[in-house]
Formats: sequence, C-alpha cells, structure tokens
Amino acid sequence: MSDERRERALKLALAGLLHDVGKMKLRAGESGASRTWDDEAKRDYGRFHALLTYDIVGDWLPPFQDSEAVKNWAAQHHRPNKREDHLVRLADRLSSGEREKTDPDDEMATQPKQLLSIFCVVNADNQNNLDKLYWPLRALDLNEQTTDEQWFPGQEWAKTDVDRSYQNLWKELNEQAQNLRQAHANGGDLETYLESLLYLMQRYTWSVPSAYYHSLPDISLYDHSRMTAALAAVLDDLALSDEELRALAQAPQESDTPVALLVGGDLSGVQDFIYTITDRGATSALRGRSFYLQLLTEAAAHYILRRLDLPITNLIYAGGGNFYLLARANDTADLNRIRLDISRILYNHHQGDLYLAVAGLPLAARDFFAGRISSKWQELGELLQVVKKQRFVELPASDLACLFEPQGRGGNEEKQCSVCGREYEDVHPDKNNPAVRKCKACESFEEEIGDPLRKARYLVWDFEPQLPTPPDGVRSSNTSSPWKAVLKNLGAHVHIEATLEELHEPKGRRLILALDEKSLNTLKPAAQIAVGRRLLVNVTPLVTAEDVSKYGKEYQIRTGQSLKEGAVKPFELMSMQAIGIERLGVLRMDVDNLGQLFAQGLGEKATLSRVAALSFAISLYFEGWVGVLARKRNQTQGDRLYAIYSGGDDLFFVGAWDEVVELGREIRRDLTPYAAKHPGIHTSAGIVLIGGKYPLAQAAQDAGRAEEAAKRHKWWDDNSDTPHTKDAICFLGRVLPWQRFGMKKSATVSFETAYDTLAFLEDLLARQKASRSLIRTLLRLDERYQEAMDVRRRTGRDLGENHRPQPLWGPWNWLFEYQLARLQRMYEEQLEIKSNLETLCQEMKEAFHQRIEWVSLAARWAELKMRKGDQSEH
Repeated sequence: MSDERRERALKLALAGLLHDVGKMKLRAGESGASRTWDDEAKRDYGRFHALLTYDIVGDWLPPFQDSEAVKNWAAQHHRPNKREDHLVRLADRLSSGEREKTDPDDEMATQPKQLLSIFCVVNADNQNNLDKLYWPLRALDLNEQTTDEQWFPGQEWAKTDVDRSYQNLWKELNEQAQNLRQAHANGGDLETYLESLLYLMQRYTWSVPSAYYHSLPDISLYDHSRMTAALAAVLDDLALSDEELRALAQAPQESDTPVALLVGGDLSGVQDFIYTITDRGATSALRGRSFYLQLLTEAAAHYILRRLDLPITNLIYAGGGNFYLLARANDTADLNRIRLDISRILYNHHQGDLYLAVAGLPLAARDFFAGRISSKWQELGELLQVVKKQRFVELPASDLACLFEPQGRGGNEEKQCSVCGREYEDVHPDKNNPAVRKCKACESFEEEIGDPLRKARYLVWDFEPQLPTPPDGVRSSNTSSPWKAVLKNLGAHVHIEATLEELHEPKGRRLILALDEKSLNTLKPAAQIAVGRRLLVNVTPLVTAEDVSKYGKEYQIRTGQSLKEGAVKPFELMSMQAIGIERLGVLRMDVDNLGQLFAQGLGEKATLSRVAALSFAISLYFEGWVGVLARKRNQTQGDRLYAIYSGGDDLFFVGAWDEVVELGREIRRDLTPYAAKHPGIHTSAGIVLIGGKYPLAQAAQDAGRAEEAAKRHKWWDDNSDTPHTKDAICFLGRVLPWQRFGMKKSATVSFETAYDTLAFLEDLLARQKASRSLIRTLLRLDERYQEAMDVRRRTGRDLGENHRPQPLWGPWNWLFEYQLARLQRMYEEQLEIKSNLETLCQEMKEAFHQRIEWVSLAARWAELKMRKGDQSEH
C-alpha cells in the first residue's frame, strides 16, 4: 500500500463528500457568508451554495495537512482552477450523469424541496408509478416508536413544515460535525474522520434532495455526495494532462476514456453453509452462521478497499452476501491478485465450503450517461455468475491439486461435529450437553455470535494497522477455524457487545456502530474511533421466567433438557407456543424481478447516484422496517419470532407458525406504501409448517421451493387480459396472489380474501359457537374440486378462448349450496350466524371456481388455529 496514494484518495473523497453541503445551510434559511455575494464572488464560486460550502468546510475540518486545500477543492467545483477542482467537478458530473443547467441567481426558486421517492421514477414489472410521493424530511432515527406515517413517502409538506425541518436537520448536522472536528482537533486520523462524517451525512441527508432546481429531486444529497466522493477518489490516477482533464470534465458524456472500475463480489455456498446443520445447537448456531456471512462479506469489501488504497466512500453497497464498490480504472491487475489471496484465505479456513466471486468491469466516462450504467450493472452481474461457476479457477495448479485431496478420515463418529456434520480433530463434547460434540467453528458461531447477538447493542470493528501477509498457498486441514480467525486474515476484528465498558483499547482504527437509537446517543467520536448507526434486524426471542413456569416441565419431558431464563428461545418451545396446532413456521421472501429492476427499471434516467439510491432504499426496508415490524410483534405477541436473516432484498424467519404468517402479511402490506404505491414493486413468499424437531436444513429448502412456486404462479385480475406472475404467497401448499391472500383485515364481513374469510370462520366457530361441520364441508368440496381441476389441467382444457381460467362446474356446486342450506336451518334462531352463512352461500354461488381457492385455504387455516395437542412431525 502507498500511504501517499491512500492519503490523497482520502482527501479527494472528503472534498467530494462535502462539495454540496452548502445547500443544507442555504435551505435552512441561513444565508450568512464570509463574503458578499457580488459579481466577484460569483466569478470565484459560480453558485452561492459553493461559497457556503467553503465556509462550512472551513468550520468543520480539523487541522489536517492540506485541510485548506481540501476546502478549496470542495468549493471550487463550479469554477475550477486547479487539477483537484476539475477532478471534483468531473466526479460531480459523472455521479449525477446529467448536463449542468444554466446558472440562475435564485437557487430557491422551485418546489418541492423534498426528496421524491426513487420508486416514483422506476419502471417495475412493466409498470410506471403515477404517484408523486416524497420522503419525510427527518433524521434516519428508525426505532420501535417510529410509525409508517412518519417514515414512509407521502404527500408534499406545507412550506412552513419543510422550512422548519431543514432548520432542525441543519442545526443537528452542524452540531455533530463540530463535535467531530473537536474529536480530531489534536492529531486525529483522516480516515476515521471521513468514516464518521459519512455516517453523519447518511443520518441527516438521506431524505434531502441533492438538487431540485430544474432537476428531478429523486436523488438524496447523501447518495449523490457519497458517489461523488467515490469517483473523486478514483479519478486522480487518470493518465491525463491538465488540459485533457479539463476537456473531459467539460463533456464527459461524449468520451470513451476509461475512468473507473465497477467491482462486484458474490459469496457462494451460502445456502449449504447456513442450512446444512442439524437441530442440535441450531437455534443459536443458525443465527451465528447467518450473521457471520454478513460480517465476512463486509470484511472482504473492506479488505479490497484497503488493498487498493481506497476510502470507505467507495463501498457502494454490502449486504445479502454481495457487495459493489468503485475502484480505479487501472486496478484490474491488483484486483486479480486480491481475488487470489481472498480465495486462499477462504479455502484455508472453510475448505472450499465458501467462495467469493470477485469481478471488475471497466467504466468509460460515457457509461455514466443516458442510462448506460444500468446495462453495465447487469453485465457485471452476468460476469459474476460466470466466475461463480468456475470456483477457485484463479488458483495456480499447485493449489488446485490440494482441492482434490481426501478430506478427513471418513466414518469416525467420535470426530464428527454434531452440528455441521463434518469431521475434525478438534471436536469435543458440549459443556452443557456432553452427548453433543462440537467443532471450534460451530461453537464459536453459537457462543461468540449467536448468543451475544440476543443482547447486543453495539457492533465494533477493529482494523489492523497493517494488513496481514496473504497466504502463499492453500492447505487441507483437519481442524476447524473459529470465525474470528477468518476475519483476522482479512485485517479485521469484530466484537458484538452489550456494553462498551470492558472493551480494550484498539491497536489501530476502530468503528463502533450502535444497533439502536438509545445506544447511538451514548457514542462519541474520537481520534481513532469512528461512530455511526447500523440498521440490523436483530430479532431474537428469549426464554422468560413465565416461559419456564408455564412450559418448563413439558419441555423437559419432550426434549430431556431444561429451559434457562434469558437463553435464546428453542424452536421446540416456539412450536409449543403456537396458537392451535403446535408447529413452527418457516418464512422465506424476496423482492420480485430485482435484477430486472436494476438493469432496466431506471431506463435512460439511470445514473450512478440513482442506482445507489435504489439500492439504499430497498436495503432500508429489509434491514430497517422489517426489524421494526418483527420487534413490535414480539413485544405484543409473546416473543415468538426469530430473524435468521433480513437484508438486501430478502429475508428468512422462523417462529410460531401463526406469528410467521402474520409477519409475512405485514411485510408485504407495508411494502406498497413504502415503495410510494408502485404497483410493480412486490414480493413473493413461501411459508411451510414443521414440527419442532424437523431438520431446519430441509425446512429451508421446503420454504425455498414454496417461494419458487409462488413466483411461478399465474393469476388474473379483473383489469387485465394477460396473466400476472409472482406477487404471490405459497402457504399450506396453496398458492394465492397477495391480493387474494389478504394483507389487511376488512372492517365488515367479507369473503374477498383468504384472511377475511379466516376472520369470518374464526368468529363463527369461536364466538358464535357454530359447528365445525362447515370447515369439514369446505375441505371435502375443495378436495373434489382440485382433483377435477388437476385432470383438466393435464389435458390442457383449464383455459378458455380468452386464455383465462374457465369455470369448472360439477357436483361440488350443488353440494355446497345443499350443505349451506342445512347449516342455515340449524341456526334459524341465531340470526347473525344464519345471515353470515347466507352471505357466504351467495358469494360462492356467484363465483365458486374463483373463491374456492382462498375460501378452502381459509378453512384449513382456521382448522389449524382451532386444533391443539398435535405434535406429529411435518
């Protein structure tokens, strides 16, 4: 690594990150500047906000070497003089991907001053969004008290509310930035300062538009500024004369000059690594393994940035086993060496179970314009898929030979880990259950990640002052590697802490991320310590004293183990706590057509900042709001949900089956208003029910297949002649579109959705004490109907001339009316039941072939909720 190269990249990134910060002060109504805004000032800065940027950066920057120069680089991007000014100007233009507008005197002339949701400008599922909804102007302070009205996009605010919000945001940002400056006043660290500042910008400018004068206000100041910072850091290595650089900055949209390298990373082997574990120790180990993969992805991204002498601003996104970052155009050779070193590190610790595909794609200046960045993003994704299919191909022949050597001894149960099933020399009995043998890796996933996460308030990253020497080859090993040893080879140490009181002093840089708002308020930056907020769906149910009292004896009889207050709640206990039948629910869900959304959704509007904004908006939902929903349900419904993973665009939950279904409904229900009511932004989900001892690895596969069935399902609505696909859920083996499954409960008796029908049946059976014969009738008729439909589908006669499903008439029609008539006569004296049964009969008579799909599902659903005492396996 070159210290000089890295320091210059940091300073240019800092200038790029702050180049538009003057807009915040201007919009807050504070127009006081160090100079009078006259003709001379206009010639020097071009825009009034640039002059304010000059003043702000001067107030914020600690006395680093060249801090005066950085102040000018940030402020002079509209009137560049020096080479660095032109670099920031070029980075600004590439980030926004659009031509500069004329220079008006009044920068406050147009409305709205709020950030238009990025979901209002994308085409998704071949549909455009006709709504114009705006993010609330507030700090990113998501917590359990936050409501959807406070956080979701909505109508434009009144001017007084907008002005007041800008004033509050600017005041808080300025105060925090001044505190940060003070922390670095006596010999701080530039890299640490930049990272803390990046988190401040995220918190206070995530919903602030970067521009709204003659511009579509859909890119936040945070996303535009961080992408400008990333570009400024990589453009410095361009082999261009000052004259050539000025020409490029003037018209980048016409140039084929390579300016950057888009780098992607994709972790493979994830499914087998997480799910191929036994039920012994699975509760904590599963969460530990899942979170370790998140840490590993981020550690690898940090490692690459450090090897390339690039700042944290160049990490575009990391989550879900993937990362994207921006490197220099001439970094390809270095990237190939880094890819080799990472492969050796992962093989030496995981013996081929995990592999990180890394690929880079050159970007020319013109690729940042006219929507071309989307096709480049897609091209990189395709390149990563090719690399994943050629795992470890980058290894030399001497290393590859090691991959095909025999692993372990085979068949030695005494050396086999009871959790992961692999043989190791260092397997030993579990201290709490001698019958269970664990390797060091599984033990560390459970004891050092899974268990601490249940009470964690802070995630602490310590970075080695110097990166470790990369391994010179691969080796087979009969011993397991604790997770910390893997991250150490990538130059990082991670601590999962409930308190910071006993944390040792760092040897190098430290990053402390608060996992909740209360913890964030306790953090203060220091010369070697960056601080920020980490959104994490850390939902872990714990055993309570009430659980021990109510279920302890029965649990011990069933499992031979005792319940321990404060421990992670075992799957068997959550199954016992389910309403109705004792089952766990396993939920898997993700956003439909996400690859297509990034590749085509923004069309010609695609810019680097918009792609970053779209990625950030999706991750905020799955890493932020999903956690709020799950924690609220655990607080009100008895702590019966367990988040295995939620991030990127997908999630995986386990819990009491009835709670898992309710959570899935809420997540899909809230996605539409969060996505600015875009009809093409939706998810598909699969839910399976299992017994408490059913292998979780198999359950994960079952839920995955259910999710795929939902994505393949074709369905029609009343407004379309062509079928829809996806936006569906598979539950109890039946696939329904979400609109027929039901995301909201009707205020009146209704049979338009399965959920409304369930509410009717539950009320009929529980409150009105009606006979369960209605449930049995619905299930028998549905069974006969489905058998006939299967025969029709196999013969290709299920669709009419209009290519829509056509009605299938048969004995089920008149049998249904006959059975309902009998039930009505049974309740002649109970008018409410009789009236509801008449309504159901009429609804089914009008469209039996449509409604039987969700009415029968509701019947099965109600039956399971009313059943008790069945502990048979899946």
